Amino acid sequence: MTEYNIDVREWIRFALMDFDVALNEAKRYRPPIEIICYHCQQAAEKMLKAYTIAQKSALKKTHDLETLIEECKQFSPDFSNIKSNCVMLSSYVSGARYPSEIELTEYEMKQAIKNAQQVLDFTKSKLKELGHEYKEEL
Repeated sequence: MTEYNIDVREWIRFALMDFDVALNEAKRYRPPIEIICYHCQQAAEKMLKAYTIAQKSALKKTHDLETLIEECKQFSPDFSNIKSNCVMLSSYVSGARYPSEIELTEYEMKQAIKNAQQVLDFTKSKLKELGHEYKEEL
């Protein structure tokens, strides 16, 4: 196995770990909504980066999901299908990372989970088309 394949697999693994944390935290009696939304954004970001790495593209050092979607669209225009999901998740990169006056609701948390799930599922299918297999379990 090449180092390149390990990198892709590691980015996928980290994306799935972020999403797993979000799902597990959402089950708590008083879930930390801001943290959950942040982990949803991070999961989407890392999965999109895995795709660009799989395409042998240089890794963009950005947290902006819209920028990452544009890069992914260079390889597959189908990524426009999840752009709206990414736009929604992008607001959590800094607003949920640090204390702020923004108060997120349980509804927004559920939407973040749904959006992240759609980005992950779509991107995993595109990675599979490229021959990148991975285990679902962490």
